[in-house]
Amino acid sequence: MTTAPAIQLFRYGKWLFNIDNAQLLLRNHPRDAEPTPVADWVAAYHLDRLSPDYDGARWCPVFGPDQSAFNAEHALKSDLDVPVIIATLELDGRPVILLIDGVHRLYRAMTEGRATLPAHTLTVAETATIRER
Repeated sequence: MTTAPAIQLFRYGKWLFNIDNAQLLLRNHPRDAEPTPVADWVAAYHLDRLSPDYDGARWCPVFGPDQSAFNAEHALKSDLDVPVIIATLELDGRPVILLIDGVHRLYRAMTEGRATLPAHTLTVAETATIRER
């Protein structure tokens, strides 16, 4: 019996984003990747606090992964040519961006001192289509 592969999901508060659907959307509606600043996302997601040898209390920042779910070995093997995915939400009538795929790549880029990574940014309408209800 074959097991179906797990669906890639990203949770932010009450919102759940289907990463598989985001990747499918991007394949069906290709666009050029734009550079996104690594330092900004590192700061927002507290990636500088993640470390392969961390042995203290588990913590979970408002943004980003908790230490217990992060795999530094995987991160250091991730492909930095694969664009990260940024969702765009509308909050209080303003667009707000949220990285939904690529935390491991950002960590590797941080450790290598890269200034930017390629990114695909979804529109508000596209983001709405990949949110799970």
